[in-house]
Amino acid sequence: MEMTMQLSRTIKGQEEIFNLGHTLRPRHRQILFSVGNGISFADLRSKMPNCADLEALVNDLLQNGFIQTLRNRSAAQATAAAAPVAPRQSAATLENVRGYVLQFMAALVGTKSPAYRLMSEVTDMAGFEAALPMCRKVIAAVASPHQAADMEAGVARRLARG
Repeated sequence: MEMTMQLSRTIKGQEEIFNLGHTLRPRHRQILFSVGNGISFADLRSKMPNCADLEALVNDLLQNGFIQTLRNRSAAQATAAAAPVAPRQSAATLENVRGYVLQFMAALVGTKSPAYRLMSEVTDMAGFEAALPMCRKVIAAVASPHQAADMEAGVARRLARG
């Protein structure tokens, strides 16, 4: 496996960790937890130097959709960006997803948070993608990581619907 390959959890992987799915064996869960939102294979190897079968375990997680390579995510995003989308549809999708995040945040952390203010000022998808991690961190800190994962899963569902 290429040492510079960047790995990150998928939504399925986040649900396994945050929704307490416990469908994986402990070693797989440990790797999934260590991968987090992004890590190179070399860094993962240095975090787990005593795991002789790390490459096989990572391949299992990749094949079962718990983690992904960042190259795959970039290719999927490039494909989605290349697909012709009417500007109104993307604006409506952005407004739908942004409204969802704002409602979620208002219910859990209130409207005085800097993350809420940042999200309320979003006008395009790039701004949304920049503000979303801050919102997730605030929800995880104030409410719970489980609720932050729920918010991200709701965002992903809304974005997939378009």
